[in-house]
This record gives sequence, C-alpha cells and structure tokens, in this order.
Amino acid sequence: MKITLRQERAGERRAVEELVREAFWNVYQPGCNEHHYLHLLRRSPAFRPDLTFVCEADGELAGQIACSASRIERSGGGRLDTVTFGPLAVLPRYQKRGLARALVCHALRAAQAAGEQAAVILGDPRHYGRYGFWCGERWGIALENGLFLPGLQAVELTPGALAHAAGRFCEGFAYDPDPAELEAFDGSFPVKEKAVTDFQREFQVMCALGHEVRPNGFMQ
Repeated sequence: MKITLRQERAGERRAVEELVREAFWNVYQPGCNEHHYLHLLRRSPAFRPDLTFVCEADGELAGQIACSASRIERSGGGRLDTVTFGPLAVLPRYQKRGLARALVCHALRAAQAAGEQAAVILGDPRHYGRYGFWCGERWGIALENGLFLPGLQAVELTPGALAHAAGRFCEGFAYDPDPAELEAFDGSFPVKEKAVTDFQREFQVMCALGHEVRPNGFMQ
C-alpha cells in the first residue's frame, strides 16, 4: 500500500467531512458530530489550514488530521501559544495500518517546523502516549474550569517549552453546537443507523474522571 500525505485541498472538504463521519460513526456516541465540528472549525480564525493534512492510500482518500490554534493562560501571567489537532480520522477499512500514526507524526513535525512550541490535545490517553504526549497535569496544565483531566495531554515541540506552562488550556475554537443545526447538517449526508455500544459507556466514564488539585491541600 502506497501512503501519500499532503495538505487538504479546498475542493475536497465535503469528501473529507464524509470520511470523518464514516470514521467516527457510533464510536464515542450514537452517531457522531466530528464532521460538523470540522465543518465549523474551518470557519474559525483558529483554523490552521497550513497544518491540516489528508492521507491517500493507493490514491484513495483514506484519512485526515485538522489543526487549530490554542493557548495556555499561565497561572503566573502571560500565555503560551500552542497548536491542537482534531479531528483525526481514518476510514474503518484502513484502520490499524499505520495511517493515523503517519498523520499525527506528519502534523507534529510540520508544526515544529513552523515554530510551534507545544501541542495540546483532548483525546484518549490510552492512545497518544505513543506519540510522546503526557497528561497535562505533569506540567500543571488544567482545563479552563481548573480541573485536571486524563484526556488533556501535551507534548513539547521545543525542549523545555512547557517547563513554566502551568495554567489553563484554552481551545481556540470552542464547539457548542445547536442540536437542530447539527441534525440538519447531518441530514445532508446519507442515512446511517445510530447505535449505543459498551465502548461509548466506557468512554463517558473516562471523560468524567476530571479532578481538582489544591496546593498544600493537606494543610487545610
């Protein structure tokens, strides 16, 4: 199988959205919303088309990764600009064949070459350690609400970039879809049956594991 990585082209955006929908359907929830997220992300100032790539397998569009600008508001003042990727999608028939790894590594290397200091993502912590990501709590990086979450992960693209990055992670694009808008958008795609799975329940439990850390809490 010949794998080709390149930047996404404007004329194939709908095809990429169809790919994303196919990859995420019934994975984390009944149906999915990742294709709608990507559709709206492209309209956001945070979107990084220069760091958004697709993967072809023997000439067929088989995977994609989209990047956006984000930041860490440091507890001690100031901010650290970061890059975030997602969605990352590979068609089911091409999964477990190295395409996702190729996309992630390609995007991170491109971000590094572009001068980005660090990448911060929200994703399954059981997966991204293989790319060098650590739980953000290692550097004191929490969500905007102050909670630490296993799925909030970061990796340095410049050595030492996160050494003084303790603070709160702020996504450049905040996705808060209107249910009616999402339903109407998804209705423009071929009909697919929604289903509930055990993995969805497991994932929801993992997403609820956020916790607060109080400095010197044992003294209070």
